[in-house]
Amino acid sequence: MVNGDVGSIVGWLVAIIALSFVMQELQVYRAITEVENYLGILRAARDRALSALREQFRRYRESDSEADLDKRIYRLVEVKLIPPTDLDPYGIVKKLKHILMVGEESIEREVSLAAPKAAAHEVKNLVVMAEIARALNEVYKQLNHYYLIARRFKSLWLLMQLNAVMPFIMEEVRAIEGAVEAFRKALPIGDSAGPLVATFLMRKYGVEHFFEPAKDTVVAKVTAKGKDLYVVKAKGPGGTTGHYDDAVEWVFQRAKPSVIVTVDAALKYEGEPSGIVAHGYGVAIGGVGVEKYGIEEVASRHSVPLYAVLIKMSESEALSIMTEEIYRGVREAVSIVEEIIEKAPEGSTILLIGVGNTVGVPQ
Repeated sequence: MVNGDVGSIVGWLVAIIALSFVMQELQVYRAITEVENYLGILRAARDRALSALREQFRRYRESDSEADLDKRIYRLVEVKLIPPTDLDPYGIVKKLKHILMVGEESIEREVSLAAPKAAAHEVKNLVVMAEIARALNEVYKQLNHYYLIARRFKSLWLLMQLNAVMPFIMEEVRAIEGAVEAFRKALPIGDSAGPLVATFLMRKYGVEHFFEPAKDTVVAKVTAKGKDLYVVKAKGPGGTTGHYDDAVEWVFQRAKPSVIVTVDAALKYEGEPSGIVAHGYGVAIGGVGVEKYGIEEVASRHSVPLYAVLIKMSESEALSIMTEEIYRGVREAVSIVEEIIEKAPEGSTILLIGVGNTVGVPQ
């Protein structure tokens, strides 16, 4: 009887261990299946971006050599920008800016060679489309790398982590992919809100003087409500963000602005309506921080207050064709900037920076 009980207990233990092993294998299989599905969607998005880029290049090429075009696209998609060392942080912003400028000019030159019939603004849009394809390709390769490692070692925890973050990554991927159509057709996107505010003010009050002091960046001098207004924005209608810090330095060499106002798109929280306008203090510029640092340096050196006007939107709206809600936010931002100009002391000079990608937005 005792032997029978022991045998029964051992049998149950073996069954439980076997069941737990089978359950773990099923969990691994389920995680693998779900991650593979996400990777398939991501791979398809990457391929669509590459296909759109290839089709766009064909419009501006004299040669029909597919092998040469594929080679150039591969080089554009696989290019890497290596940041400077931060072992000694002194001067790192200047070094980073130098690397970014070299990369920007080199990529534009490569695109011009691949699309000799493209105009200057069309080259800018092709560069952005190449950046979109590069971003999607890099995300896919990184996630596929971790997936293959997790599958090789049958690491349930790594697979579960991948599976957990995939929905959030896919939201960003869909946002990035949404920009392809906008840049292919050269239409304003949500992130063009800042430049569009600048253009509306330039056209409303009339441009007295027009300058291009920095690469892909324009400065217009206008008189608004009896005060001098310098408007800085990227040069349209090509897809570029310009170099605001160089333009601001140029303005301060010729005038003494008493206020700096930046207008930019800002990410909204879930549940917030799109297109609402918020106020802030500081420099509203995203990116790696090089231009933000430059403007803050000039402003602090001259003790100039920094105001920000933020037009809120989701990440997908920021990278997709501008919606009606965002456009209404642009109109409201124009009114808010005019209020700031009106409240400024008589005889003062205001510097306005329309931050964002100026695709589809003319001067």
